[in-house]
Amino acid sequence: MATASGSQVIVAVTGEDDRYDAIRTRASALAAGGRGTVILYDIDAAGVFASPVPTGWSGEGQKELVEDEASHDRLDADALETAGRGAIANQVRSLRSIGVDAWGWLPTKKAAADLAAYAERQGASLVLVPKELEHPAPDDDHDQRQVRFETVEA
Repeated sequence: MATASGSQVIVAVTGEDDRYDAIRTRASALAAGGRGTVILYDIDAAGVFASPVPTGWSGEGQKELVEDEASHDRLDADALETAGRGAIANQVRSLRSIGVDAWGWLPTKKAAADLAAYAERQGASLVLVPKELEHPAPDDDHDQRQVRFETVEA
């Protein structure tokens, strides 16, 4: 799927270190020159990261923040830094420095089905994953996933 400007949305699995550098390189090549938006999906955040919105006890405005999160689901470098994900923030900044529209996301689970659901919410046409991450099977609500998965070798 393309964005309003005609460029594609690419979700690329990343982590805090360089083990997914080949995935980021592939995403950058596909999105260069304004041809796409890259969302770096921080797989390392899963399990150690809580929701980026306040919890139920955090006070007023939670409902609005949750609705805002559901509609946007993207974090800029400053928000990633604030969330304690400096390495991912630097990856976003690095992509932006070469002209790629880049964002990050901090999932709470490390499941391929959650990655696929996130990509579909974002209108992504492509998800770049490492060899060790299984591609999700279509679920009961979908005869076929709307997003294509591509495995990138390290």
